[in-house]
Amino acid sequence: MDTILLVDDDPAILEIFTVCLEMDGYKVLVAADGSACLNLLNTHNPDLIFLDLMMEPMDGWEILIAIRKNASSRYIPVVILTGKPPVPEDILQYGGLIEEYIVKPVSFPVFIESVHRNIEHDRNLRREIKQMKDNVQDPALLAEYTHLLRFVRVAYKLKKRLMDPQWTDRIPIKNQEERLQWVHKKIGFPYPLPGQDEEK
Repeated sequence: MDTILLVDDDPAILEIFTVCLEMDGYKVLVAADGSACLNLLNTHNPDLIFLDLMMEPMDGWEILIAIRKNASSRYIPVVILTGKPPVPEDILQYGGLIEEYIVKPVSFPVFIESVHRNIEHDRNLRREIKQMKDNVQDPALLAEYTHLLRFVRVAYKLKKRLMDPQWTDRIPIKNQEERLQWVHKKIGFPYPLPGQDEEK
């Protein structure tokens, strides 16, 4: 059974999405703030984290950085699920650390589909990285690849949803994608890139 961690300071949101996930067969952990989230991650290893941004005393971005700095939670996929519309500067800074950015309110079918998709992507990526580790002598190149892959995927998804050239033109997807394609070829990675699969 896959485990989902919900991090949100709204008890109603936690309750609603917990019921939704449990009905779909998931085990659910909940945290109402950054401290509770990080404490849970010391003893649990969820398959996916949904993280709100507008929380105190730590906001969601601060929690995300703490998650990525912790060796035990560094590679757990994180989806931002928040009422705060995306800001280009935030995506430029944090887009390589998350799997997706979803703005509330969101329908249960879209939410559950995001759970399925992101868990599957993470498993595929981990499997391919495990296979590649013996052949790639530069661990930093693999780390850069996963960072770029996340960034480009998030940027493409937001560009498709928002359909706002003024917003998306402020995110240099082209430069990042060209670098991603170069690293992809350099390490011989078989995982499909954005633009070659359903994520574009």
